[in-house]
Amino acid sequence: MKPRDFPLSEEYIPETAERNLWFAVIERALKDYCFFFDQLTKSANGHTVDFERLNSQHRNQFTLKAIAELNRLRWFLFEKVPEPFNLEYLCQELYAHGHGVACDIRKQAAEQFKRHYNETEERGVFVAITKYIAETTKIAETQAAQTESPLRYKRYRLSN
Repeated sequence: MKPRDFPLSEEYIPETAERNLWFAVIERALKDYCFFFDQLTKSANGHTVDFERLNSQHRNQFTLKAIAELNRLRWFLFEKVPEPFNLEYLCQELYAHGHGVACDIRKQAAEQFKRHYNETEERGVFVAITKYIAETTKIAETQAAQTESPLRYKRYRLSN
């Protein structure tokens, strides 16, 4: 599930640094959304966060920040009105049939997210966040992906 995997059009659209940058932005948003709970277990410096060992005040702050991040990712991917630099906007700029491509990307993202959500719910972690998702989204109506996207294990590294 990479943005480049979706058909561009019959016309040739040349590769440019800007197009590659926007593809990378979309791909990173997909990774962060589809495998959201993986991201929650890592601190900014790459260490594992033990959510269960946080005191209640820190756990509440963590949960609120996580929900805010989830909502930011949901806006980027699922807002159907093209707003500067959301998925709908970028797909209209990158593809001849942008809205259709955005719909296909959203469908795959929702299915991957549902698969990862189910795993997290079964493990019984991030209960407040999974409860929030169940209450505020249509996760119950979403079909889970049958196979896991390789995007889950893709690493992003800064080069010096």
